[in-house]
Amino acid sequence: MQSTNKSNSRRGENHPRAKLTNEQVMQIRDLYSKGFSTSVIARNYKVSKWNIEEIVKKHTWTHI
Repeated sequence: MQSTNKSNSRRGENHPRAKLTNEQVMQIRDLYSKGFSTSVIARNYKVSKWNIEEIVKKHTWTHI
């Protein structure tokens, strides 16, 4: 059985399926803190509202 080593896993923009960059995630958090809704941010970055909510709650992209 192969063990998974989280320190070896690709995170953030280094992941092959990533749709956002580290810089965009920081911009998303900044926009949200300035009062923009998750729906508006999601539309602008072409990702789901759920994805934006997880980013601003720091459930995803936790390394930033």
